[in-house]
Amino acid sequence: MNCSKCQAVIDVDSRFCKNCGAEIGQGTSPPITQAQTVPSTPFAAPSPSGDAYRDPANEQDVWRGRPSFRAHYGWWAAWGALSILLLVAAYRWLPPGSLGPSMIWLLVAASGITLLVREALVVYGSRYRLTTQRLFYDQGILTRVTDQLELIRVDDVRLRQGIVDRIVDTGDVEVMGTDATDTRLVLQAVSEPSVVAEHVRRHVRNARGRQTLFVESV
Repeated sequence: MNCSKCQAVIDVDSRFCKNCGAEIGQGTSPPITQAQTVPSTPFAAPSPSGDAYRDPANEQDVWRGRPSFRAHYGWWAAWGALSILLLVAAYRWLPPGSLGPSMIWLLVAASGITLLVREALVVYGSRYRLTTQRLFYDQGILTRVTDQLELIRVDDVRLRQGIVDRIVDTGDVEVMGTDATDTRLVLQAVSEPSVVAEHVRRHVRNARGRQTLFVESV
């Protein structure tokens, strides 16, 4: 607003002109409408900003995943090869009509079921979730333990792949941060790990690029 005497630019809530010292009358400044009123209490909840990277009320899921069965092809290949060797040896060297071949078949079936149950527990016992603000790692089937890492605390993202992983396009995505309790989260045996790693990096950059207020513990 401008002073009514010297036309100098002054603040809206000023009572005197900082240039000429004239008192600002009631009619000079525009009335404050209800929409311009600011709550005086320091505990008033801020209005939603609409920013998915800063406002907790607008946090959004961007990716969900779990370990892939493809990552365990090596175990299944070893089980299949060993089963074939045992069955060939049983029918070739054991006496006909003996219980040897039947016991070998029972051993092969039991080991296959055990391997399948083990892999199912690994796959369905782990769940990963990436939002615009946090990374979650849920473990357990009947009971659940959840670890989470704020994206603004992430320092680095690392991709690990073995020989079998590169063949079937699976791998581990290691996310490292400065959190006091969870300094490292590993997304194990995920499909297309390079895509997942880049997805995490991109949202980490977006979260930090929003200039989110962050106070480290001292």
